[in-house]
Amino acid sequence: MSLIRTFHPIGQGAFYTERYSFNGSEFTIVYDCGSTTLKGKKLAKKITSTFPKGQPIDILFISHFHADHINGIEDLSKHCKIQKVVMPLIDSDAKILLKVSNLIESNFSDTRLIDNAEVFFGRDVPIIRIEPSVLNLDAEGIVPLDPIDISNIVGSQVMPSGTVFTGSPSNDWLFIPFNYEHSRRYTQFVSALEVIGLALTDIDTIEKIKVNFANIRKAYDKIDGDLNKNSMILFSGKATDDHINCLHHFHHYYFHKKFPIQSGCLFTGDIDLNEPHIVDDINAKLKQLLPRIGTLQVPHHGSLHNFSTSILKKENCCAIVSYGTTNTYGHPSDRVIGDIISNGIYLHLVTEEQTTIVTQWK
Repeated sequence: MSLIRTFHPIGQGAFYTERYSFNGSEFTIVYDCGSTTLKGKKLAKKITSTFPKGQPIDILFISHFHADHINGIEDLSKHCKIQKVVMPLIDSDAKILLKVSNLIESNFSDTRLIDNAEVFFGRDVPIIRIEPSVLNLDAEGIVPLDPIDISNIVGSQVMPSGTVFTGSPSNDWLFIPFNYEHSRRYTQFVSALEVIGLALTDIDTIEKIKVNFANIRKAYDKIDGDLNKNSMILFSGKATDDHINCLHHFHHYYFHKKFPIQSGCLFTGDIDLNEPHIVDDINAKLKQLLPRIGTLQVPHHGSLHNFSTSILKKENCCAIVSYGTTNTYGHPSDRVIGDIISNGIYLHLVTEEQTTIVTQWK
């Protein structure tokens, strides 16, 4: 089997792809597709320059529904043929939080994907919703035997976190999603709303949010970081020892470094690793696969609020931080960068500059 994994330079956002070739066939996945740095036609051009027209996307993984992770999905679905979608199962409260955050942070008011994914993608595209993960620090760890061939899934359904998928019975590459719920900032926001006399049910549509925008903004500003109730991480890799190469072009200099790493990648979206016990739970459930994770996608563009050094393992010799050079959030955090480098992990900073693209291959 051959692999090409790409961390695309789209600035403040996320657009990651993997292409596998085995037994004469090709299998393609996308993890998130959005950017608030490249907007409109620029983001669409990045998508059309990545995939030929009509390219099948066997699985689209959506980590969460913030604008900078999803606002390119409509263009992706028009240009390519999305076969399956795997996304976190979210409740009505989470949907409200997403609408608030998208409007305040990105002036993004399109709620179609949040409200009804089946209508957004079309009824012929199965939507696999992943249930929130139940924390279990004593878990024996996932044994990746008898994975589910995702190509055989017909119709939308709900499946538990930690379900092991594969693209084909003849392919030993595994995909394992986990949907983690964040309670800390959710509680902060709800409490701040109560102070100004609002409940979530008072702001459950874009129209209601706009009417109460000034007060909602005051409550929003009281939370210590990003407002997101769910984030779906993804293990993508083999259960066995397997190495790939990594190539990184630095800004403007075209200097590159090639070195072998374990083939597995942990995509983390915008997960909050400082939520109680989340890292311990990840380590417990993926304990058999941790030695196979050579690449870590650092959550939330390197935000200090979302990162914990406890996620770093000696096998992770490559870390990816995606961010926009003109972002106003201070991403990535200098402290996070220092913590990653001081742990002996090679850091890749992927921005909107084409020269920062990172490619891994076998």
